[in-house]
Amino acid sequence: MSRDDGKSWSQVHWGYPGSDHGLWATKAIAYTSGVFVVPIGWGAATAWLASEDGETWRHLTNGKTQLTGIKAADGDPSVMLGTWGIAGGKGVFVTGGYMMMDATPDFGKTITIFASHKFKQNSRSRKLVTHHVGPVYCGDTSGRFLALGNDRSKENPVFENLYASDDLGQSWIWLEPMLLNEKCNGYSGIVSNGETVLIADKEAANVFISANAGDTWEGPFPSGTARASLSMVGTEFWLLGSKAARASRDGKTWCDLPKGIPTGKIVASPDGTLISIDRHRYNILRSTDSGERWGEVHRFQPETENVHGAQGLRDIVFGYTANKR
Repeated sequence: MSRDDGKSWSQVHWGYPGSDHGLWATKAIAYTSGVFVVPIGWGAATAWLASEDGETWRHLTNGKTQLTGIKAADGDPSVMLGTWGIAGGKGVFVTGGYMMMDATPDFGKTITIFASHKFKQNSRSRKLVTHHVGPVYCGDTSGRFLALGNDRSKENPVFENLYASDDLGQSWIWLEPMLLNEKCNGYSGIVSNGETVLIADKEAANVFISANAGDTWEGPFPSGTARASLSMVGTEFWLLGSKAARASRDGKTWCDLPKGIPTGKIVASPDGTLISIDRHRYNILRSTDSGERWGEVHRFQPETENVHGAQGLRDIVFGYTANKR
């Protein structure tokens, strides 16, 4: 955590040496209305850790709500459904994982579960088989959450599976984006600037955009790069590749970013400071001149014993915290 616009960093929680699968697998963080939440666990029992001040962490439950249908729970109300991604908006946290989406509008006091078998599939030419479902909040204008998951169907496969919720994660519809099914070869990321939703295809060579929170799509629009990671930097879309880093305000036209922009994930603070992390890197980089120059502001030693998989930082978010206790 950093409280000084990314100048200095401190480790505020330690779980246990782990890998990309297990009880302490961690890859996402979300913020809304003064609360940060980090889901932990993948391929194993999942929990949600929460904090108001960024230093003291607890379970995002009231300790009484027992979710049903979780074999690993065994009476433990802190165990959640498998969680791959999380998004926050309007005081609501929404998660996705395998075939289910969860939502809590009151910071863990109540948690609703929406199972994908509730989707009406009569008009579909394929059975829903999905995985790695990650949600994104489309902004206060629409108030919609979208969730995008891998398509694992062997018959009539599509680019991926796209879902939408207009009641803050309580219920979902299974969208059928024909343009994406016809022209998008998988995906490498999905983000929203509050007005436009953007999906980068599998190689990030092309992007697709929606101005109505996923109802209709435009594209493909060439990005001018490939094998790049997608970031939302302020209100701009950034694609960061080892050969070319590109930026766009609308997703249609792209321009070069300064040479030397690091790969990985970048966010901008309210003051315009840029912070860069990467799951294959063991440091945090900072820039105060729009990415022209970068300095290392933190370095850590990853756990190595009995650990496999990338051990760098996976996700980053800015938010307002409570005062130190």
